[in-house]
Amino acid sequence: MRAVHFVGFLSAVLMLSGCASLKQQKRDTQQQVSTLSAFDGIYVNPFSKNDDAEFSSLWNQLILADKIDTLDFKKATIALRAVGNNKIRATWLEHGIEKKSIELQGRLKDNYFVSRHKRSVIPIPLIYGQIKNNQFQLWLDKDNQLQVDRLQNRWGWVFLFIAGKDETRDYHYEKLGD
Repeated sequence: MRAVHFVGFLSAVLMLSGCASLKQQKRDTQQQVSTLSAFDGIYVNPFSKNDDAEFSSLWNQLILADKIDTLDFKKATIALRAVGNNKIRATWLEHGIEKKSIELQGRLKDNYFVSRHKRSVIPIPLIYGQIKNNQFQLWLDKDNQLQVDRLQNRWGWVFLFIAGKDETRDYHYEKLGD
């Protein structure tokens, strides 16, 4: 019974200590944002013209899914609209027609819209465990272009061997209109 308590305690300590988060840096090129409606607008979806651009498309950064969504991503534009004080509605548009939409939960913090963490945990005490953490934050530069900082933190263990990987990337999306 003591081993079970120890494993539970060890798992809790590992889970709490392994949580990475995005930092809200002060940037010279950043706009002051006081309401979520500042992010309202229509943005290009592809990050680049490269063949693998679906991985870095705006839609795939926002949905925080393990599998990418490739629904004709090159023709898509993404509309963002504030919904209250802690949600932004993202809508996938093709030629102005809505194909999909999601609500992004988060909060405004130091001129950033910081999404809720999307975490998943697979614990099998003393044998195997995995923790995944995905998050993004949105900010606007002085030219009113959308910037996305994306965090992907993954780590796990097999028996007593621990490994992890943190990855933070920045993306820039052109605003097409309101």
